[in-house]
Amino acid sequence: MDLGLAGKVAIVGGASKGIGFAAAHALAAEGARVAIVARNAAEVADAIKRIGNATEPGRVLGVAADLGTGAGAESAFAEASRRWGAVDIVVNNLGGPPPGQPSAITDEQWLAAFNLNFFSAVRLNRLALPGMRQRKFGRIVTVLSLAIKQPEDNLATSTVARTAAAAYAKVLSTEVAAEGITVNNVLPGSIATGRLQAVAEMQARFHNRDVSTAMQQRLELIPARRFGEPEEVGGLIAYLASTRAGFITGLSIPVDGGQLRSMF
Repeated sequence: MDLGLAGKVAIVGGASKGIGFAAAHALAAEGARVAIVARNAAEVADAIKRIGNATEPGRVLGVAADLGTGAGAESAFAEASRRWGAVDIVVNNLGGPPPGQPSAITDEQWLAAFNLNFFSAVRLNRLALPGMRQRKFGRIVTVLSLAIKQPEDNLATSTVARTAAAAYAKVLSTEVAAEGITVNNVLPGSIATGRLQAVAEMQARFHNRDVSTAMQQRLELIPARRFGEPEEVGGLIAYLASTRAGFITGLSIPVDGGQLRSMF
């Protein structure tokens, strides 16, 4: 299936590893020009090498920047625009804030979480939207978490900030739908990444149990009886970014092997 991504320009956050890397790789494999953004310059360079070996030369750009800051978002957007002149696709994807119980979180910790998982998307989308509107085409995909529908223990700031991001995406989707721009969220469940391991270790400490037990108990919650692969999330992101997904907007789509128990 041709996704119509050849020549489109994408910015992908947190793209040096995990789900971000899988999304960048999937987009590049479909012919998109991809700006890989992450904070660590060495990891960005490695990601470019891994993706570049499988694509045409010059299709992948690396930007070492912190998208959790306004300056980082502006830098990434400016670099992609300088290289290719337009940004058609934004994939908002950043790591999660530290764990904590809601009653114990300070104002500063709440603000830091919102800056990371809410304002990062608001800023980058705001930079990209004028050009998308001018071209009557745009795709915004934000990677959040299954926890916005099914909260997890001791992840209060992540859950609340990402739920706010989902609400923002919904209202934004109605504003821009008639202009050829779609806005969707992807909700990974238990995907085999470093983040999953870190969460399992945190929750093992929180419940005073060993990590292997925590991972096994998590696995038992998944009807598919396995953890997901980053490429399975990356494939969905590439489809939502494609020309074929033009009538899909305002949704938060789980990728979870059936872990979400809700019918809605």
